[in-house]
Amino acid sequence: MAESKPKDAKRWLSLREASKEMGVSPQTLRAWANEGRVQTYRTPGGHRRFQVDPAATTPTRSPRRSETRWRLLEHSALGQLHLLLDGQSESAQLLAALAPTARVTLRERARDLIRLGVESLARDETDMRGAADALARSFADWQEREGIGPLAAFAALAVIRRAFAAAIVEYAFGLGEPGVDELNRWLGRANDIIDRVCLSMVQYGVEGQSPDDRK
Repeated sequence: MAESKPKDAKRWLSLREASKEMGVSPQTLRAWANEGRVQTYRTPGGHRRFQVDPAATTPTRSPRRSETRWRLLEHSALGQLHLLLDGQSESAQLLAALAPTARVTLRERARDLIRLGVESLARDETDMRGAADALARSFADWQEREGIGPLAAFAALAVIRRAFAAAIVEYAFGLGEPGVDELNRWLGRANDIIDRVCLSMVQYGVEGQSPDDRK
């Protein structure tokens, strides 16, 4: 049975309308609603409506466990990734030409890389190079097994980088955190992880070695 529409002066918008007004992706807005951070109700037809307070464009912050913070960021990054892979950019079009099995594996590897990036932010100063090298080997194996050329491989990492960076910025805009300095640090650490995977992937593909193996 559908919930009745609450009687108040605030506006109730569709998912697309509310996400546009609040400046976040639909995936992030759904996550906020599931966490109880945005008020919603369902119409008789089963469609969700979201409350947007005219006096504010971001939801009221409430105490959250640390893991919830990172889960929201991961959810947003994966949503951005799917949008970019299905988009019309040059990189997306190049990847769309891959064989179906190659595209499925790419999405799996991309998900693993985003999760590693989120873990890197969550664990802050922890050295993640070993995990990045292991993931790079799986990317190199994917290249070799599917006959992926270097152009498509780098396009894949470029799309992942864009998705993760967009999610971090969106997170900062939507929640008012992290601050500018920490935001730059997050973006730098995210780029460091993806750079490491990129460089290691090249080394594994050329010589079967990670960068540290050559020292």
